Amino acid sequence: MSIIIYNNQSFDVTAPESVLDTLLKAGVRVPYSCRAGVCHSCLMVAKDGAVPSESQEGLSDAQKSRGLFLSCSCYPAETLNVDHYDPAADGIKAPVIAKRQLNDSVLELTLAASLRYQAGQHTNLWRSDAIARCYSIASIPSDPHLSFHIALQPNGQFSQWAAQTLQPGDTVTLQAPTGNCYYQAEQNTQPILLAGTGTGIAPLQAIARAALEAGHKGPIDLFVGARHSDDLYFSQPLMRLAQQHSNFQLTELVQTLGEKYTKHCQQGDIYNVIKARFASLNGYQVYLCGADSFVRKLRKQCFFAGVKPRDVHTDAFLAAS
Repeated sequence: MSIIIYNNQSFDVTAPESVLDTLLKAGVRVPYSCRAGVCHSCLMVAKDGAVPSESQEGLSDAQKSRGLFLSCSCYPAETLNVDHYDPAADGIKAPVIAKRQLNDSVLELTLAASLRYQAGQHTNLWRSDAIARCYSIASIPSDPHLSFHIALQPNGQFSQWAAQTLQPGDTVTLQAPTGNCYYQAEQNTQPILLAGTGTGIAPLQAIARAALEAGHKGPIDLFVGARHSDDLYFSQPLMRLAQQHSNFQLTELVQTLGEKYTKHCQQGDIYNVIKARFASLNGYQVYLCGADSFVRKLRKQCFFAGVKPRDVHTDAFLAAS
């Protein structure tokens, strides 16, 4: 049995618990969100002892050298002395420029920050040193500010705070961007298929805009799926993009049509429509963003349609536990 030492207290690790599981069970407050090693909200510092390499996947060399690791995917084989991670240590303070409702359930947050990133990547936004959430970046590097599309969860500790309390002039802390779901500029002649649900539209429209800005020569097809037409929230900018670029096509598919959006979306199943539209995806670059179940199902469908695994880029959104 391994032992976790935190704040001069010892906690036994009961297999198959992670460091995060062990500390939470003991009542220690550790920020976390996805619990899948994706969002990097549960970063901690190893003061003494070895951490498994799996718990540092996706971290930069500088972060690894400082002993940072993901507590949700750390299953230590020996005694491990850990400490709290302070986001202010390497975070970026970003003032709020503006915020606005894109629809009843999505808030756009605009921040001023100098951040190096690729269109489609994500980063953590910290409300405090105990509450952080991972959000895809909705802007592209040439935009003057950073923007995020935040899904408003009924009891969301970050999203409801952002909607109700956060004001222009306030600051939030950002971490370095991560993620491999971004435009591959070296494949500028390949056709691109983008498909997403919910706020998966945030990274997908950024990828599309970055590709078009870079002069992508192949066709770009964006599919947006929703339960109800009222759930669609970024239709007008995407339709303008389609009008401006002949190689960009938008298809919005909903299960239920409402009065508001019937003119530009259609009723249909996103899986079936994509399957019918693309008999073969061999040679395509595919980007899938949204709910984890959606990403898993469509990724499998794309593999059966002939897309090469290296050409599939995904960003699955996992709700905070």
